[in-house]
Amino acid sequence: IQQEIGNKAGEGVTLNNIGEIYHDRGDYPTALKYLEQSLRIQQEIGNKAGEGVTLNNIAGIHRAQGDYATALKYLEQSLSIRREIGDKAGEGTTLNNISQIYDARGDYATALKYLEQSLSIMQETGNRAEEAVISWNIGLTYKERGDLAKAESYMSRAVQLAEEIGHPKLEYFREGLEEVRAQLRGR
Repeated sequence: IQQEIGNKAGEGVTLNNIGEIYHDRGDYPTALKYLEQSLRIQQEIGNKAGEGVTLNNIAGIHRAQGDYATALKYLEQSLSIRREIGDKAGEGTTLNNISQIYDARGDYATALKYLEQSLSIMQETGNRAEEAVISWNIGLTYKERGDLAKAESYMSRAVQLAEEIGHPKLEYFREGLEEVRAQLRGR
């Protein structure tokens, strides 16, 4: 329908969404095909916001495939666009995604640098759902570093926020927090 009525913006969004469905299914080549079509349209019509989202989603495919260098390249492009257009929420999301690349590489200090920036943006914009997720990710990174006390602090904050807003990951957060607390008691 989007193609039929000549709605290029709608077509770009729809292609992006189809790509994300294939991503969720683990069909990365098909996901990339749709996301690359979306990216071409976003660039063609000058939709910077859509371009930033699509670059971020393409990076997610490369990250899922373990191609961290390519994922980081796309994330840096997304971050630049999101900053350029003042998309604070998108900037926070992209910073979080960049942190996950460094975390996967074992560079926890750099991961934490990006996570702290992301957390600051989520707090500034009042996005409590994402603040819970970022707090959780910071806690996980401290756990991976072996700093269980800091991990427990951030994970507790994630659980508190998740309880307040009814976050869908609440039970997952609670279980992870209990695991860290058990490790702290076992010391």
